[in-house]
Order: sequence, then structure tokens, then C-alpha cells
Amino acid sequence: GPGGGAAVGGRSSWSARRRKPDDRPLGRGVADEAPWTKRVSSVRVRACGRSPWRYPPSRRYRVGIRSEYGAREPRCNGLVSPKRVRCTGALTLLLLVPAFLTACGEPDGGAGDDPSSTPVFDRVQPDLFSTPGAQPNAWADFDRDGDLDLFVGMRYSENRLYRNDAGSFVDVAPRLGLADPEDTRAAAWGDYDGDGDLDLYVGHSAVAETPNRLYRNDDQIFVDVTAGLGVDLLGNTRQPSWIDYDGDGDLDLFVAMRDQPNRLFRNDGPADDSGDDPAWTFTDVTTESGLGDPRRTVGVVWFDYDRDGDLDVHVSNQNGDEDAFYRNEGDGAFVDVAPALGMNHPNRGDEYGSVAPAVTDYDNDGDLDLFIATYGPDILWRNNGDGTFTDVTDPATLGMDYHSTTAAWADVDHNGLPDLVVTSYLSGIAAVEDHLFMNEGDGRFRNALPAYLLEHGPSHGVSWADFDRDGDLDLAIANNDQAGGTHHLYRNLLLPEAAARSLQVAATDADGRTMVPGTEIQLMDHDTGRILGTRLIDTGGGYCSQGATPAHFGIPAGVERVDVRVTYVSGGRRTTVVSEGIFPPDYQGNWLIVRQDG
Repeated sequence: GPGGGAAVGGRSSWSARRRKPDDRPLGRGVADEAPWTKRVSSVRVRACGRSPWRYPPSRRYRVGIRSEYGAREPRCNGLVSPKRVRCTGALTLLLLVPAFLTACGEPDGGAGDDPSSTPVFDRVQPDLFSTPGAQPNAWADFDRDGDLDLFVGMRYSENRLYRNDAGSFVDVAPRLGLADPEDTRAAAWGDYDGDGDLDLYVGHSAVAETPNRLYRNDDQIFVDVTAGLGVDLLGNTRQPSWIDYDGDGDLDLFVAMRDQPNRLFRNDGPADDSGDDPAWTFTDVTTESGLGDPRRTVGVVWFDYDRDGDLDVHVSNQNGDEDAFYRNEGDGAFVDVAPALGMNHPNRGDEYGSVAPAVTDYDNDGDLDLFIATYGPDILWRNNGDGTFTDVTDPATLGMDYHSTTAAWADVDHNGLPDLVVTSYLSGIAAVEDHLFMNEGDGRFRNALPAYLLEHGPSHGVSWADFDRDGDLDLAIANNDQAGGTHHLYRNLLLPEAAARSLQVAATDADGRTMVPGTEIQLMDHDTGRILGTRLIDTGGGYCSQGATPAHFGIPAGVERVDVRVTYVSGGRRTTVVSEGIFPPDYQGNWLIVRQDG
């Protein structure tokens, strides 16, 4: 549960602890007098013979703890052990939140193949991630050690860069040059100079009166190289995106602004190839591209919606402004086709507007669909595969008015269907809450957000990543409330056998240096040819942030080998690299890396 101990699924949240002087939690990865207490995956509470009731925190209850080791030990209050051992002391349950359970119900921790199960998470290093005022968050392997690190932009304090040291985090921002104290609203990772490591663009608010910064990653030291590049915008920055809009092989920079026209900077490479540190040049091509949208933009996502081989961009606008959907014409110019597609949302009141787009193939039909979190009813656009979209929002679930600020897709339970987390700005209001919508297929979604994940306050950044390399996706949520906001990191406690049914794919450039934003990755059953999922390498999402993470796929039970199709989108071409007969267990704890040249 959120206290760090083992967790209960269903509608309750618990922690299991051994009653002893130091009251150490029996949480996942914590040994307490015997090594077999590690990796606790769930707690089962038995309530037979009782009507629905509230569990008082002062009472004792019979508890069974399941782990991946061995059989149940009845003498130890149901504690699982690999062999018969002598157990001393009693187990008690500490109530963390009020909970109700149905009589004889046995909610299991760790969602798996049960379609009605509730995902279970526990908090990671809560003291480290407790500082209020967090806004964007973005994952990337900045130090190239094979695991994902987390940048968090702060509103009232210095920014954080949490280096992942084998699943344990330490803030290294002060000594690496990223501890900006200004109000940070946006962040995007991308290798703009093509040297193989990830650089960081940081956007600020107008209140900060600080220009945006571009930090070059020089062997894990970040150097501010903004001066002279012309990307030092001043104003209310929102979504920045590193993308190759012109198909020339390097990353260009798009920056969405809330108080002035959006900007597009073309990467023209080094001005002088001589020397070890050539000056880089960016050219402002906003005017000729037609992307200088003056409306109040908050969210942006780039993808090849019409499959013509170049990246198009959806722009989410606030304060009653219509949305835009810019089609890339392939000659450096863009045309807004949102009105023609019926996706512009005209005549909205000033209190309504779109905030955060999120792209995935939610129905596994092979093309990318678009969800938009809004101030107003959220919207799910299904891609028809012919360059058009259909609004398929269920008003009883995804389409309610949640005053949403951000959304992110992930196959949380590894049933082969992407689920959706949606956070809200005013979730302290009863009718406006955060949600975790489990995808049940056939366009049906079910809210299964555990109570301890409900962020009461202005939720902002949300992003998924397998930081502990156990196969399932973990969740980072940022809350920018100055008083009670935090930026929790939650570990997904998917049962080990279910977590292992997964594959993560990194699509790199031809030199194998870095992931290519906008690339589409599709997974197929090797035996049947059935599509198991289609993902987009991040081009902007969460909340005003762009990460650099591999595409993650949960694999349904019964699938043994898979084919991986990686489609690179560049210069009017869609080039696909196919890897056949992949056995996912061979990559457990690692990424399958696919190069652009095959």
C-alpha cells in the first residue's frame, strides 16, 4: 500500500507489518528476519460471515500473504514461506484509509488475468518524492546505464533529476546543473546534437521571468547552451516536442505557448564542422510552416495520422479556443484540417478547452487513436484508418466532465489492451476525481483507481515507466499544490507471472544512438498474425513533457512468440523493420533494441 507495505486490491488499502518494537513493514523487497519475506505481492483479507462493514484500525484480522516463493505456512497467520519455519510474533493490519469489503470477498493484490481486478501499487521512497509544487515529469536514461531516470519540474523549489540506481533513486540535479529554482512548466528529452546522449529543453512560466533553457548533456553534466541558439523563449511555455518534422535525420524543436504564438525551430546542425565543439544552429521557421497558432495552446502530440510518411501535429487549446490539427504537407508547410475533420470543437465557452492529448491504439486495429483530456467532457477519437476520426466517447465513463489536466496510456494489467490514467486539476471536488480506466475490450472501460492514488489537488504531470525493470509499468504523478502537493512514484505490484508477460522495444536511429520520436511500433502474435498492440514513441504528452522511453507491451496469456514491426516516419516515407519470432522471456529485464537500418 502507500505506506510501503504489502497492498490489498479491491476497494481498500492496507499495509502488513510485523508487531515488534521497530514495526518494520513487510513490504516488497524488505527482509524481516528471514529472506523469504521479500517480494511480497499481495495481501488477502478474509471477511466471511460478515455483512459489508468498516474495518476498525484497532482490531486484529486474519491475514494471508502470498509471495512467489513456496507454499502457505498455516502456523504463521497464513504467511507464505518456501519451507516450514518457526514463526514468532503476530501480524496486524494498519488501516491507511477507510475501506469497505463485501462479506466473504477476497480482493487480491496485483491485477493479472482477472478482468474485474483492481491494480495494486505501493509508494516508492515517499520521503524523497514528497516536495510540493511538482508540474511536468519526464523519464529518460540520461546516463545510459540501462534504466530510466526521472526529471521533475518544480513550481516553488529547485527542479529534480532523480537518477535511478538499480531501482533506488537519488536527486542529482544540483551537482549536474539542472536544479533551476524558477517556475518550470515544461520539459522535453531529445538528442538534438546526435552525440548519443539525451539533452533537455526546459520551459518556464511568464511569472518566472526566465527564458527557456536548452541543456546539452556532456557526459552526464548538463551545460546551458541556450545563448545564441535563439530558442530562449520568454513567456508561458507549455508543451515542447523534439521531432524530425522535415525528415532530414535530426531533431527539430516545437514549443507550444499559452500567451503567444507557438514556435517551430528547424535544426540546421553544426555551423562549423571543424573542432571538437562546433556551434549548433536552429532557425525559426514558424512563419513559413504555418504553425504560429496564436491561440492558447497547452498540449501537443505529433504522429502520422494520415500515414503519408511525415509527422502531423494535434494542438490542444484552452479558454474556449478551437483545437487545431495540422497536416504536414511534406514541403515544410502545415495546413489546419481540424475543421474539415470535425475535431476543432467550435463555440466552447471560455471556461472550457482541451489540455492534454494522448495517443495509442486502444482497440488494437493497427492505427493510432487520440484521447484528449479537457476542461469539459473528455474525448476519445477512434482512427478510422482513412485519415478521419470518429468520436466514440462513452459519456458514462471516459466522456464525463472531470476538469482533466493530463492523461497517459499503459497496459497496466498485461491483458494486451492499453489502459488510461486521467488526472484532474480540482480533484478535491467530489464530482471531479482522478481515474484509472481499465480497458476491457470492445470499447468498454472501467474505473479501477485505488483510493490511495487519488490526488486531492491540482494534479499535473503523469507518466508511466518500468523503472525497476520487472516487466510492468510504474506510475509517476506530480501535484503542484504548494501546501499538500507531492510527486509520488508508485510501483506496480502486478503478480510476477503476469509482469513477466511483457516486451519493451526501443527504436533507435541508424547509428543505434537514441530513440526516434514519432516512430510506430506494432506487436503481433507470431502464430496467428493477430495485432497485440501499436505504440508511439513519445512526441509529447503527460503534462507539457516529453520522455524518451521504450514502447511497452503487455502480452496476453497464451502468446508464446511475437513479431515486432517498427515503422520509421521520415521524409514522406514509412520504412518498416520487422523482427520475427521474438521470445519475450529472452528480454525480461531488458529492452529489445531495433535500429533504423535493420
